[in-house]
Amino acid sequence: MRFIQTLEAKPKWFSSLLSILLMLVISLIDYYIPPEISVSVLYLIPIGISSWFVNQDMGFLISVASDMSSLIVNQIQDNYHLHPLIHFWNALVMLAFFLFVNHLLSQLKVTLKNLEKLARTDNLTGLTNRGFFLDIVNSEIEKSLRHQEPLTLAYVDVDDFKQINDQFGHNFGDRLLQLVAQTTTTTLRKIDVIARIGGDEFAILLPRTSYGAAEVVLKRVQQALLCSMQQENLHVTFSIGAVTFERPPRSVNEIIEIADNLMYSAKKKGKNLLEHELYELGLMSDKCC
Repeated sequence: MRFIQTLEAKPKWFSSLLSILLMLVISLIDYYIPPEISVSVLYLIPIGISSWFVNQDMGFLISVASDMSSLIVNQIQDNYHLHPLIHFWNALVMLAFFLFVNHLLSQLKVTLKNLEKLARTDNLTGLTNRGFFLDIVNSEIEKSLRHQEPLTLAYVDVDDFKQINDQFGHNFGDRLLQLVAQTTTTTLRKIDVIARIGGDEFAILLPRTSYGAAEVVLKRVQQALLCSMQQENLHVTFSIGAVTFERPPRSVNEIIEIADNLMYSAKKKGKNLLEHELYELGLMSDKCC
């Protein structure tokens, strides 16, 4: 397991070079041991490394090279003077097996990546889902405490979304949520993370972002959302609750609860508002808007 983690952390050229070196070592072993002992199965090691940690094309090249190496060794060690076609037939069968393993490993990796993406993604919007978002927030809390950097979390809610669903139907509501996700994603910075928490609620994580910087980002998001609604001739507004921590608490639930309460506070004050506060030394400051 540690070996796999090490290779995953290495660049692809490292895995490519390792595959080639292993293939050469196995070829030397194959050459020096008695011909009665077959080591063909060992070639699956460099083939597997190249297929999994580089790509299918590199796996194909290592498969062909391994097969050619085995063919040459078998011809050199032919003590029984077998017909040449026998060696080529055996090599052809072995190549088919190597290529099958290469294809199988490549497809398995793609499948695992897709499953991993599905486990972390909201099916409707394509955003990060709640579970994975909580893991990200927890990781950013640790980074914030370690490096003494600020952290901002915001909750975005579509005002009167239930009425919109009842009036226009769930398909319309789904398209609205997708529009919200697309607009917010294109407006945020690369370091920011947006997730669909559930229903019509979205959460935005702004790592290493102070109160003033978060204020700029969140107002830009709010304006972009309203503009996108106007372009679609929709009278839809948004309530946003946000909290910036100079030193965040270790509890993810506590952070989310604070942002959620601020979002509901914005709703109670008339909706279509940004309620943003600064959390300092366990106390809320009077900064809000």
